[in-house]
Amino acid sequence: MKRFLIIFSIIALFSNFSFAEEKKVKMRSGSKSNDFKKVEINISPDLINIDALKNIKENFNTANKYAQELDKTLDEKKKIKYRGSAKQIYKNYSKSVFYLYNPDEKAMGTGFLVDASGLVLSNWHVTNKAKNLYLWTLPEGGDKTAKFLFEKQSYYNASVVATNKKQDLALIKVIGLPNDIKPVNLGSNDQVEIGDNVYAIGHPISYPWTFSFGMVSQVRDNFEWNYEDKFIHKADVVQMQTPISTGNSGGPLFSSDGQVIGVNTMIITQGQNLNFAVAVDHVKKFIKDNPDVKKVNPLNSAIKKKYPKAIPQDYNKNGIIDTWYIDTNNNGKIDTAFVDDNEDGFIEGTLIDENENEIFELTLVDTDKDGKVNISYLDEDEDGKNDVIGHDYDQDGKYDKVEPIKS
Repeated sequence: MKRFLIIFSIIALFSNFSFAEEKKVKMRSGSKSNDFKKVEINISPDLINIDALKNIKENFNTANKYAQELDKTLDEKKKIKYRGSAKQIYKNYSKSVFYLYNPDEKAMGTGFLVDASGLVLSNWHVTNKAKNLYLWTLPEGGDKTAKFLFEKQSYYNASVVATNKKQDLALIKVIGLPNDIKPVNLGSNDQVEIGDNVYAIGHPISYPWTFSFGMVSQVRDNFEWNYEDKFIHKADVVQMQTPISTGNSGGPLFSSDGQVIGVNTMIITQGQNLNFAVAVDHVKKFIKDNPDVKKVNPLNSAIKKKYPKAIPQDYNKNGIIDTWYIDTNNNGKIDTAFVDDNEDGFIEGTLIDENENEIFELTLVDTDKDGKVNISYLDEDEDGKNDVIGHDYDQDGKYDKVEPIKS
């Protein structure tokens, strides 16, 4: 298929503001190019609804206000260090623990960050056969209820990138987490002893971010268990008295020095305090055996779910998919493209070629990453140069300011 190449330009329009140095970002479109100051669009149902995006063009006609652009980048996340005491374990690591929802199974569980690239560890039985999950981070303030998460707090799209059904482990990839969320520190099996105090953070029966503690009651090698599907799981496990319940699955089990020594996995209900976590050495080997998952762009599965025939491309040739071409009319002609040039999990441009002549005349951007377009560019004469810029400050689908772009 013929490659499309474009370089966008966001023009400095503000008479009362100074602007940061513009960056050139390669986009895929016609043969000509403009300078484009990078902005990011977070993938969302609104932003991948092509019909809704095309309708925006009809409102490209009014003017009043100026918009300020946001150009935020994520700093490399650094691992947090333990500073002592049970209270500090929760304080240091609660943000590293996530609430997971599996929309296919209508089930929830726990996950935790194990790598700054956005790798999250959980149980296989939490993800099951799902390819995509919803992920929530720790809410600010005191309202830490499931109702608040579902009704008030935005979730992240996450992709299941690797599984080990035998040991009941899964790796999940999420991009765009806040800078203050750090990976946990992974310990080792050798440091676990019977009688050690251990701590769990999770969401038992959907009570989010519950903190509990107990002690190690035994360490068992090659332990076998099964769920309703009768599949036999097998792994080294830490048996503990730390209370866990349905919903804790996939959450971290911490030692008293703040290192993760296991993944809370199951309970045996026929007795009391028979709780088990898959030992951490399995986790470390699982991550080591799947090095390529750090390069997975979770947008790929989200876009492919919405548009199964989307054509992905690794335009930057570094092993990470960053461009998706869409034939929304199913006539064999590309009319839309999504581009994540920085490969950071945010769509930096949505391009629309309404005439299907291999020139994307409409460019849509979302500077505040809320999933709604607030700046658009129109190449009226399809010469590869944007002619008009429009701002929709209140994001109601009607433009508040439209003006020509001076060459």
